[in-house]
Amino acid sequence: MNDIPDTMMAWKKTKPQTGGFELLESKVPKVKADEVLVKTHSTSICGTDIHIWKWDDWAAENVPMGTITGHETCGVVVAIGSDVTTHKIGDKIAVECHLACWDCDRCNEGNAHICEEGKIFGVHSDGAFAPYFTIPAVNARHLPDNLTLDLASIQDPLGNAIHTLTGGPVDGATVAIHGLGPIGLFAVNAAKAMGAKLVIAIDWDNQTRMNLAKKLGADVVLGKDDDIVQSILSHTNNQGVDNSCEFSGSPNALSNTIYSTRMGGYVNVLSVYGKRLTEVPMNDIVFRYLHVKGINGRKMWSTWDKMHELLSAGKIDIDTLVTHRMSYLEYPQGIELAMSGDCGKVVVDF
Repeated sequence: MNDIPDTMMAWKKTKPQTGGFELLESKVPKVKADEVLVKTHSTSICGTDIHIWKWDDWAAENVPMGTITGHETCGVVVAIGSDVTTHKIGDKIAVECHLACWDCDRCNEGNAHICEEGKIFGVHSDGAFAPYFTIPAVNARHLPDNLTLDLASIQDPLGNAIHTLTGGPVDGATVAIHGLGPIGLFAVNAAKAMGAKLVIAIDWDNQTRMNLAKKLGADVVLGKDDDIVQSILSHTNNQGVDNSCEFSGSPNALSNTIYSTRMGGYVNVLSVYGKRLTEVPMNDIVFRYLHVKGINGRKMWSTWDKMHELLSAGKIDIDTLVTHRMSYLEYPQGIELAMSGDCGKVVVDF
């Protein structure tokens, strides 16, 4: 564990354009007093990474040039800072990517994931498309005993799915999942694991992911050949679902989500939209008395507790969802595959 190199080859966003990444020699970061240094095992590709690759408005506003991106990650602790008492060399960890100050009003009220001074690891600061990274020890989460490192990087998106679902009722409820990217697929599986009585999964025309949704427990799968709103109403006694979750980032899907949620129901939106302004049918929100909630990341730490409970009980089917693995040297090919949609979760290994 002591043979830590001085430099490494890391993927950096170096040009403000589509793509714009280079594999460059970089210094291995030095651990600060409250941090751990982690040797990366795997980093999975996220929708956020696709936004950065495409260099849309959101990415351009948030990612400094020269940043090593990547935030869905796991690895082994190889060095610890002088103030760290919670970890030891050799610990296997996964990362909570929201970096909080732990001293603002939001942190003190239990909402550290939306810290007033917060940053996102791998977005605002260097991340884990690199063989080594540093992270505050509090963000380095130990793994459940039955979760291997090969699958541990997916806790970030799985946690997103669980946090989104729990913005409304799940146990005994009717739930609609709009958008079957990896987080939406995790939400299908987690909703069933958490006791939903009906899970409706909606995509447009991605047969790979629609088939994965069926394998992961969706009771109904809808696509472009369906009238989405009317189909959801027909499966819910013409009322709409109790809990709608929007993962697609499509304005049309957001409208469908609102129109197909029951009176007084819950609309939870995790999506990042490529453009700042998105049309929203506000009158339907008002007159249908909907609870609309924006979801950001994972609650620190109740989402992690719930996720580890489900993982420890063997209720989450990660193997079905992780469909592709490749070397981190093939990161651009991994991004292209993820953008194609002909996959579940894409994981790059180090």
